[in-house]
Amino acid sequence: MKSQTEEIINHNRTQLNDDLKKLEEQKIITKSESKQINKQLNAEFDFYLQHQDIDFAGLEKMFFETIKNFENIKINQPIFIVITSTTYHTITSQIAMRNFPNSIKKEDYAIQSKLNNVMNNWFENYQNDSEKIQDLISQINKTKQLKIYSDISDSEYDEILIEITKIKNDTTISENELKKILTDGMLKYCNKNNNSNLSILNIYAAIDRIKKLGINQNLLAIYKRNEIQSKELTYSAIKEQISGRFKILLSEKMITQQQYLYYTKTIIEDVEFCENTTNKEQIKTQLLTGLRKLKTAELDTEDRETIIDWYFILSQKSKIDIKSNLNSWLYDF
Repeated sequence: MKSQTEEIINHNRTQLNDDLKKLEEQKIITKSESKQINKQLNAEFDFYLQHQDIDFAGLEKMFFETIKNFENIKINQPIFIVITSTTYHTITSQIAMRNFPNSIKKEDYAIQSKLNNVMNNWFENYQNDSEKIQDLISQINKTKQLKIYSDISDSEYDEILIEITKIKNDTTISENELKKILTDGMLKYCNKNNNSNLSILNIYAAIDRIKKLGINQNLLAIYKRNEIQSKELTYSAIKEQISGRFKILLSEKMITQQQYLYYTKTIIEDVEFCENTTNKEQIKTQLLTGLRKLKTAELDTEDRETIIDWYFILSQKSKIDIKSNLNSWLYDF
């Protein structure tokens, strides 16, 4: 009989195969490259199943050996996402929960974020500026298509994309001109709700980081100036955040469609329960039940912490104390 870990790994083998076929269809990789990547990443799944006690150093070594085996393949963001999200995210999620239902070990829980930093730093140094900007353009197009931020219009996205494409293609633009383009963009488009403004900031801050312009504080100041101060999020805003965040995770293959539906349904139902119920004991029971449902969610550290933030806000709005439950859910030690 297969263990739960084997079932999850096998499910992600199927996801890996599907993801690579999509990259073939999109002409991002060739059939032979797809076959090579599939074989290597399945071998890593096999290795993990045989060495489930692997530590951070072992995973780090495995990642760099894999990258070396892909020297003949130009790794762009879609390929990098398959390597990191479909494969290593799956493995580190299982490591984080390998002591469950006993207390989660702090060192196991920390492996995912540590390995993510290693992989992201490698990719940062691997790509040149033009490749990084092209990935940013793809991300903006994806966000536009998903309509995550309803108050950013298609025409505004198109204007932003024209400017960023110009930055990518025109190597004669001076540093001062670049700074002006980013600052003017922030002043023009950063006039919406806080989530949309943060998305605009992330776009221009990415260019600032790629081009090493050093104006992040200037961009941040424009965002802060337009930030809408509110004592607390509305229930509607919380639901919008939940839907938006998990849409992004789904689009980046960090979660499956089934997980997307389960996570959003669970949390949004809890939000609506708090919105429509006044009995504190019933609300507390509802929130703790929701947390139990999400206990084994295959999410990285940052996303699990965001879930905790949402539930903490709900508890504050309902005037109940579940801080110890939230800490236990997140760390369990």
